[in-house]
Amino acid sequence: LGPNGSPNDFTALPLPDEASVADLKSSKVRKKVPLELGCSPMDWMRLNRSGEDLAGTGGATIRTTMAEVSLHCTEDDAWTVLNGKVYNITRYLKFHPGGVPELMRVAGKDGTILFNFKHPWVNIDALLKNCFIGYVVG
Repeated sequence: LGPNGSPNDFTALPLPDEASVADLKSSKVRKKVPLELGCSPMDWMRLNRSGEDLAGTGGATIRTTMAEVSLHCTEDDAWTVLNGKVYNITRYLKFHPGGVPELMRVAGKDGTILFNFKHPWVNIDALLKNCFIGYVVG
């Protein structure tokens, strides 16, 4: 309880020193990179609304294996699996705030654990809805 007897009275808590604040900041630093001109979140939204086939499937939903996904691991052809769903992330690479190398860590792989650790607040189905290829099976 705080000095006024209230469980929500935090006036008695000491303020953190500068070293403690620096430690907290360095442990949770988000490593954003400068994006190319035309690669802002708004540009990504525009591209999604353009009608372009970002998945590369002609609108078809496919079922594929992790062996097939693993073949798509280059900057020119990158697929990833998130929560059992396969996404073609090739066009999204340059829009990723963490940079292309960070996103390439999950190219050709199941990126679910890393994605959920780094971005638990992101609705991946909405962000990559037009990049959705299908489902991983087997």
